[in-house]
Amino acid sequence: MFGRWLNLVPVRASRMRIASEQLGKCHARVAELKASLEKARAASQEWKAKAHDADQRVAQQAKLIERIQAQAARAAEQQARELAQLRTRISGLTEKRARDVADLRAHLATAERDLAMARDHLMTIDVKLDILEGAANVLDNRTRAILSARTAPDSEVTSQ
Repeated sequence: MFGRWLNLVPVRASRMRIASEQLGKCHARVAELKASLEKARAASQEWKAKAHDADQRVAQQAKLIERIQAQAARAAEQQARELAQLRTRISGLTEKRARDVADLRAHLATAERDLAMARDHLMTIDVKLDILEGAANVLDNRTRAILSARTAPDSEVTSQ
């Protein structure tokens, strides 16, 4: 991308240094945003894994309920008391799991928002880099025009 600038007339060192510093800051910000994006992705995967584990635990609890109900049919009086206790316990666990799943989904939504924000930041930096490239091209064209204007009168004087 920068190879086409090698044949251009040099720009002032101070302007080039400023542009280079800005480019360096942009690259640092891009690296920072990439790291943030990777963290957000890792957090998203972690929450997805936790949600999956919670779903598995809920499924296991559902299987446990079915087994207990089958035993209750065989031994109605004894199992009726145990079933009532287990239903109360499972109800509490189910409510807790539902809250956990809701929390996990809220965290997932936050991670997705963070990811979208990181993408927006990357797009902004890309636009800024395009603006800097355009400004460098305009400055280069102006410098060429000025240098051409300066050398043109000199060549007319020497030919007379």
